[in-house]
Amino acid sequence: MKKWLYPLLTLTFVWADAVSLTHVDNIVPRNIQVLLEKDAQETLLEVKGPYYLLNPHDGSRVASGLLGKRFMVRELETGLKWGEEFPGVHQFYIKPRSAETSVFVNGIQYQGSIAIYGVAGMIHVINDIEIESYVKAVLTAQFPTPLEPEVLSALAILMRTDAYYHAMKNESCFWHVTAKDAHYPGSALIVPNSPVEKAVDSTKHLILVHPEGGRNLPFATAWTEHSAGKTASYEVMFRKDMSAPEKGVEAPHAALTRSESKWSYKMGKKSLANLLNFGQVQSIETFVDPSSNKVYGLRVKDGDHSQDLDFFALQNLLGENHIMSSDFTVSVKEDTVVFSGCGKGHGAGLCIYSASALAQNGENAVKILAKFFPETYLYNVNALPK
Repeated sequence: MKKWLYPLLTLTFVWADAVSLTHVDNIVPRNIQVLLEKDAQETLLEVKGPYYLLNPHDGSRVASGLLGKRFMVRELETGLKWGEEFPGVHQFYIKPRSAETSVFVNGIQYQGSIAIYGVAGMIHVINDIEIESYVKAVLTAQFPTPLEPEVLSALAILMRTDAYYHAMKNESCFWHVTAKDAHYPGSALIVPNSPVEKAVDSTKHLILVHPEGGRNLPFATAWTEHSAGKTASYEVMFRKDMSAPEKGVEAPHAALTRSESKWSYKMGKKSLANLLNFGQVQSIETFVDPSSNKVYGLRVKDGDHSQDLDFFALQNLLGENHIMSSDFTVSVKEDTVVFSGCGKGHGAGLCIYSASALAQNGENAVKILAKFFPETYLYNVNALPK
């Protein structure tokens, strides 16, 4: 890791000095708010250790405790109830008073603070956590088996970039992302001195920014396991304009093993029709990105009726273990539908297979990111005064 840390930081500060400060949005280290529960009737909230109970609206103290507390939280007509009732208080914020204090929601441990909002008899639960800790938690859950250190460092920068994008885009909202969409499992899985923690700590505050409309902004990021030779843009696969680069790239290392990554899935037309609530499946039309050959959607026809599915809806319908990638073709023969493809994953963003090959050939995280995100710049969010 130390081999590339110095040139990485040098590149970062050279870039920051070279760009006019007026062209960089006010990007500073911040927290991210993650929605844990929405419209819940009640939630088990436990605090082990000293804490403050604050009003998130003005920061005033509602209550405090020294030994911790464990009760269900409910919204009453008069206010929130957590063991005791808090008349007139329909929102509160649990802030640890000590580094040793632990906070649990429904038995899952979370770092940072917890906000509870009561709305019409239901409650919303939000975890307010430092982005660095959030990145560690998400990457630890998604990559239990260690990757090459440089690949993990590249992923840490991408995950942090994505977090800053959502935190800035939804800055005025009660939450920035949902735990489900972000695959955020809480902080219990974070292991001190693990490869993920080392990768996050060694790239602290580093993000990618994308020039757009005269401004340099973080953007939504993604990665795929094996691109089969080409990657698609975020916008093509996710069908959303989220400030990301508009083009994918060639991935020669994945192209060399394209044939080894082949997969096929066969199913009956009647089975597919039942899943779609169709009478029968007569034909299937795919929508393909011409630059990457990735299938971003398809149309299933039944006479005068048709149904459109994007790639992710198709995966959810048939299973990721069956539709393994977006690089595939479909054939309909007699009573059978055959999906044949190569690679693994949605095909957008960083190709982990190729990144691992580059790392094994001596490339550092900076060069790996430059390969897959050529229209972006590395930036240290601590480079500007707050």
